[in-house]
Amino acid sequence: MSPELDLHLADLKIKTKARTREDLWNTAIMTVIAAGLAYWAYRTVAHTALFGFLTFVVVAMGNRVSSELYRWRSQIDANKLMDKLEM
Repeated sequence: MSPELDLHLADLKIKTKARTREDLWNTAIMTVIAAGLAYWAYRTVAHTALFGFLTFVVVAMGNRVSSELYRWRSQIDANKLMDKLEM
């Protein structure tokens, strides 16, 4: 492969790893905040667990959709680069 394509793929790998790490931290923080607010509002462990779990599911699905869109855009960029390099 060409050096330009190798650099693009290496950069994409680094960015993907950083996005995944950021998504995991955001999901964990949002879940803890939602569970804390549910406990503060209702003072029951059941509501804490319910709202924590629901927040986790919603945020995780949003991250999954965002990840798939990012993967799709990355594939388009890689295809454009390969077309430009006539591969």
